[in-house]
Amino acid sequence: MLTVLLPRKLPSEIQMDHYDYPSSILGKIGDNPPPGNPMNDRAKGYLLDGKIKSSILNYGNFIDWTSFPAGLWGDYAYLPHIGFMAGVPGHVFSAEFNWESTQINSDGIDKKYWVSSDGYEEWFENVDGKFVGMAFNIENDNGELCTKTTNIDDEMFTSFKDCLYQINHETEEVYLYLDTEFNDPNLTLSKAGLVYPWGKRPQLIERLSEFDWFDYGDDQEEWTEDDEYVFYGYSVSESWFSEGFPTNTDWQPVTKSRENTHNSQLSAGDIFGNTIYTDANDSYPILAHSKYTESWPKKYNPEKGNYEPFWPGWYAKEYYGNQPEKWAEENIENCNGTRKDKDCWKESPGRFISDNDVYLEFDDRWAHRGNLISDNEYQQRGYPLGLKVMAEAHSYGVAYAEDIMFVTVNIRNESGSWIDEDGQYHQGMVMPDGTRLNGGKGFDYEKIFLGFYFDSIIVWADYLQNYGVWSNTDDFMEYYWDKVYHDGDSLLISLAMTYDYDGNSNGATNIGIAAAQLLDTPLATDPVDLNKDGVIDIYPGEPLKMTDWHWFDWYNRPGVVDRESGMNCCAGYPGRPQARNKEAIHYKMMAGDTTNLSEDEKRWFFHTANPATDSDFELNPHFDSLDGLLDEPVFSQGQEGFDCIFIMSCGPFDLKVGETVPFSFSIIFGEDKEDLITNAEFAQLMYNSNYQGFTPPKTPIVSSSFTKNKITLTWDNSSFYSKDVLTGYSDFEGYRIYRSDDGGQTWGGIEDKIYDLNGNFYSWRPIAQYDLSAKEDSTHCLKGFTHDGCVDNLFRGESIMGEDPYAPWINLGNNSGLPNTNEFNQFVFIDSNVVNGVEYTYSVTAYDMGISPRKVSYTQTENGNFVSDTTYIANPDKWGRPNGYNSIESPKGTTIYDSNFITVTPGNQPQSNPLNVKVVPNPYVAHSHFNETEYVRKIYFTNLPSKCKITIYTINAEKVATLNHDSLTSGDMDWDMRTMNNQEISPGLYLFSVETDTDKFIGKFAVIR
Repeated sequence: MLTVLLPRKLPSEIQMDHYDYPSSILGKIGDNPPPGNPMNDRAKGYLLDGKIKSSILNYGNFIDWTSFPAGLWGDYAYLPHIGFMAGVPGHVFSAEFNWESTQINSDGIDKKYWVSSDGYEEWFENVDGKFVGMAFNIENDNGELCTKTTNIDDEMFTSFKDCLYQINHETEEVYLYLDTEFNDPNLTLSKAGLVYPWGKRPQLIERLSEFDWFDYGDDQEEWTEDDEYVFYGYSVSESWFSEGFPTNTDWQPVTKSRENTHNSQLSAGDIFGNTIYTDANDSYPILAHSKYTESWPKKYNPEKGNYEPFWPGWYAKEYYGNQPEKWAEENIENCNGTRKDKDCWKESPGRFISDNDVYLEFDDRWAHRGNLISDNEYQQRGYPLGLKVMAEAHSYGVAYAEDIMFVTVNIRNESGSWIDEDGQYHQGMVMPDGTRLNGGKGFDYEKIFLGFYFDSIIVWADYLQNYGVWSNTDDFMEYYWDKVYHDGDSLLISLAMTYDYDGNSNGATNIGIAAAQLLDTPLATDPVDLNKDGVIDIYPGEPLKMTDWHWFDWYNRPGVVDRESGMNCCAGYPGRPQARNKEAIHYKMMAGDTTNLSEDEKRWFFHTANPATDSDFELNPHFDSLDGLLDEPVFSQGQEGFDCIFIMSCGPFDLKVGETVPFSFSIIFGEDKEDLITNAEFAQLMYNSNYQGFTPPKTPIVSSSFTKNKITLTWDNSSFYSKDVLTGYSDFEGYRIYRSDDGGQTWGGIEDKIYDLNGNFYSWRPIAQYDLSAKEDSTHCLKGFTHDGCVDNLFRGESIMGEDPYAPWINLGNNSGLPNTNEFNQFVFIDSNVVNGVEYTYSVTAYDMGISPRKVSYTQTENGNFVSDTTYIANPDKWGRPNGYNSIESPKGTTIYDSNFITVTPGNQPQSNPLNVKVVPNPYVAHSHFNETEYVRKIYFTNLPSKCKITIYTINAEKVATLNHDSLTSGDMDWDMRTMNNQEISPGLYLFSVETDTDKFIGKFAVIR
């Protein structure tokens, strides 16, 4: 029978009009103020700089097709969902330990119980004990707690309990009695286990609109002895299964995100309303974007008495492995001198990782909402772990990385209170009912796994969000693994890729290929033997990397009750049933655990090269085989291909309260497999350089001074000596100086705009440019400077000038030489083409030479043949081979917080008396060249004494305003042309007086509209 699978629900079909979440004022059970409505903290960001364009969200689904663009690359959208996952088991199966049987008799009745010494050893490897009890009938994320006894011999015959256990500290043994169908604890079929502290939790009483109400006993204090405890099994925090429905997502934005990680004053429409992805009316809050300081949260500066924006995420890192002379100064310790050593890198505040970094935070305190409830009982038993996720998504507009998107993550266990490395106390996460996990102590988790869910539909929409090209059941997968070498480093390329099987998606052709790669992971806590061959694959302290990879067809996804179709879906949607063991099967896929699988689960989630048999002897429980894809039943159900989904994960490891671990992955696109693999190699190079590609020279640190009709800029020489983070080359070439009359909104007039060959606006023409002379170019150190020369005695060896060969709209300079320096060895630029009282904004940028291509020369041999000789002048490590790469310039900056962005108003020094005071301009004409807007108009009083009072009058001697000037450095003061009552003045003639303790001057000025 042929089954035709229809497409899933469109994003517009799965939107909800009502969110069943608490109001802003919550009731509570515990003693702590409850968290606010998480829906108020939801926000989105946009990565639009590269060829990859995507909306980024802060509730566990980094990409979610309910927010367009979602995984857009070129003409088509490919990725409906990219979701983060974290899971733990609530128990360890008894079969992990050795049990010996002991048979006893009472009144002619024989019974036996089981004894384990290694179970005791595991239980009490620390003083407090690792486990808090035992459970049996563990199935479908459910189970029953065994009764603890101090005399198992008697109670077996008198209590009639199905499960009893006893701890004997004298013999250091655990005793277990099971009266079940399979009562041998050495077998996984016994379904018995040792319960972790987080797997024994208070029982649900009722689901309220504000929170789930648990049985905290008569004292109503959470996590005390009188609570009614039950067994909870596996729990995996994820948000992909609900397909965007906010009521069912485990991850939600961190409480008060709109104050601490972004701000609520700005909306998506304010910044991105002019794009094709949204409009000016889009009121959805916007996440913090590195390139838009107005999207950042603000904090109070007590020194300045105002609120200032701050970047809530992390910055790019500088590599010091090849600069041992700076290790002491930069507090670099334990660096082995290689790029792979994280101790050789140090954060560089103010410098961002990509062209646009988007920061977000979410946690799993609302994870209970993913459970369905029937008769006030959980149908699934997911629970909050108290994990907080801090993440950045990175977007690159440069050609070499436009097909790559990185997501970097830090995960912290905030289930209990902790003290950080700076000695600061943190309370820990507060649950929706106002309680804290384990009475505020939290849990030190074991056997935790992290991973991500990768859903690719090749293709589901075009770039205009038209769905006519959608075909989701005709895709295919491949896995690619290779090790390549570059500049002495080995690069492991490990990709799971998906593409349209026949290259045609409902008429859409020229379709690309999408892939994902797991990069940064936590360190192993214990030895890991992945294939159970007795050989350790990962030692404690080593990065786990990818330890599991499993694929499945979307209609068979973990959590469905039965296989679905386009006519019968979708588990996870409101009102739809979902599998009782949703949490368990999620964890088992992440951990490669095949214990007690059903036939469907084994067939759907663990794949061998021979789908007809899927023999256990052929099975690798951690890594699925793709060799049998053509023989999979899902491949031929309708169109050839299937709806490819996979989960990549790493673990197990321990995560103590307050501990933070890293996790990162990349999304990569390519025109074809060859292009994809090339992009993946460069992604690995960028990963080895902390997610940075070719970098511009360091941004100069600029200062200024002024006198009458003159502004002087000075800046340091750090750019001159800086190195490209990726190549390690000292590739500085020159400086550009820009000037703005409108605070940096523009850097010149229409005639100053520079366009690329396609007519796209590229940049502004600088007012001045300085570059290395031909001699300075040739003798410039290639790989860094020493006290007496160049590192390894390597020089650039060529002159750089004129048009950039790869971007001819970029001017590399004319070998002018660098600016003069002052006595402090700072570069100096003087701008004398200024008007006193006018505000000017400057930016000084540094740019590099780019990357030199190969140079091929031919020589004729004696027999008349020609022999080619390929050299890489100024590029011995052959970066960007064979064609090189264009010059890169440091950012201009956007605010006074950028070191090279500075605003100056030239003018006069304070005078000894007020006799020469002038008003500029006079007359004042609206829309003059002075820095003003519709709302801010200014005139300037110049040649003022250092301390004086200015009073403005109408021609009828009515007082208009009073100004007090007090400055030892400036003889100028501006006035916003508003009265004492904050009203804008009318056109006309005005008088003014300037008074000091000893002198007085009277003048006049005119205002013309």
